[in-house]
Amino acid sequence: MKTSRKLIFLGMIVLLSSLIVGTTTTQAKPDRTTIEFVYKWISYGLPEREWISEEGIYHTIMTPHWGEIISEESPLQGDVYYIGNLVIFDLATFDGLGQGIFEFTGHYGSAEAGFEGKMHFKIKNAFITGAFVCHGSGALEGKLLKGTFEAFLGAPTSVVLVIWN
Repeated sequence: MKTSRKLIFLGMIVLLSSLIVGTTTTQAKPDRTTIEFVYKWISYGLPEREWISEEGIYHTIMTPHWGEIISEESPLQGDVYYIGNLVIFDLATFDGLGQGIFEFTGHYGSAEAGFEGKMHFKIKNAFITGAFVCHGSGALEGKLLKGTFEAFLGAPTSVVLVIWN
């Protein structure tokens, strides 16, 4: 009797283990496309409001930016826009934070496409790193777009964008 209980218990463990392993290995990764491109800010508008606090912290509210994708090999071609807020804690090193709305209008391949969403970033010694999450339109309709970017302030910005289906 004891042998049969042990055998049944062992069989249940093997069955349960195979179900767990089978479940984890059969889950498909979501379809996604990764694109790398570079854009350059062409113009900066005046902020809706700016000031320096008593503590010496520089603030801007709703500063518009316009630029364009300059990577010729990218399937994305068009204009990029950003309007957002900035806080600079140290004007000597230009350390700070920012966030706002990030948008693309143009083409994905030969079809009209766009995306819009939230961007946030950190600045350390005038080097900016950040991320954005957007929702697509046109040829990118129904897609979720997530990306990261980095650049020295004023220099072309390198982006890694993932389009999630």
